[in-house]
Amino acid sequence: MKPFVIYTYDYSPGVGGIKVMHKLCDMLNKNKFEAYLMPIHIRDDFYTCADYNTPLITQEVYNNIENAIVIYPEGIHNNPLGSKNVVRWILGPSHQQDAETYSKEDLIYWYMDYYYTDYLGQKENILHIPEFHSDIFKDMNYNRIGSCYTIRKANPTTLIHPSDSIFIPFEAAGNLTRLAELFNKTKKFYCYDTYTFLSVQAAMCGCISIVVPDPNVTKEQWLVGSRLSKYGMAYGEEDIPRALETLPLLFEEINKMNLEMDEQVIKFTEHCQNYFK
Repeated sequence: MKPFVIYTYDYSPGVGGIKVMHKLCDMLNKNKFEAYLMPIHIRDDFYTCADYNTPLITQEVYNNIENAIVIYPEGIHNNPLGSKNVVRWILGPSHQQDAETYSKEDLIYWYMDYYYTDYLGQKENILHIPEFHSDIFKDMNYNRIGSCYTIRKANPTTLIHPSDSIFIPFEAAGNLTRLAELFNKTKKFYCYDTYTFLSVQAAMCGCISIVVPDPNVTKEQWLVGSRLSKYGMAYGEEDIPRALETLPLLFEEINKMNLEMDEQVIKFTEHCQNYFK
């Protein structure tokens, strides 16, 4: 059976794409497959997560890298490790100019339907393994006042949050405990980045989570974009009543997804091993 090599950056709890690549390595090893991390930037202080089983690539596996199954995130061009067996895991919005550097033989996997594009295809291949941290992101029944907001990768032309709203900078997402406290102490969270997981985390904490609509995405498109966007989050302020009404369904969906993750990883592994015979 071919080993898996995941080409990634240091672990960062506030960067969803990096976090799930480390988690995939852990889940592969937990399910008795052989998986390693390969640092994109090789240096002595490459950070991993103490809670995950994520060994760095061995010299033996590296010497036979052409026979390993290498998993690249969508932003990696070409095939820097030179493996014959390449999986592109599309963890965010893809760009056609990046995809033009992929091989037609590459196996494409989507983190969720919301990111799908026709120019890459393989729509049926979904590998969605979020890290919910339900022990941290929960309603602590604090007194709530005011609001908070984040922009992250968005480029909004109009701001709708109150002028006294607390700004959450990009790097603050890495401190999960403080982030959960903020979502428990504020009434509303305005999220201008339609791709970030913070909108889910806010809803889990009982904060009214408002995704500021993308002018190119209708409410109907948003609701079918992923399993999680259907419940507990408002697509625009006028959608708050539906978000509050469906919040219990968000937790039901999270529980289902937690139960399905191992099954997804096993199915993904079997597909890869058969595809790259």
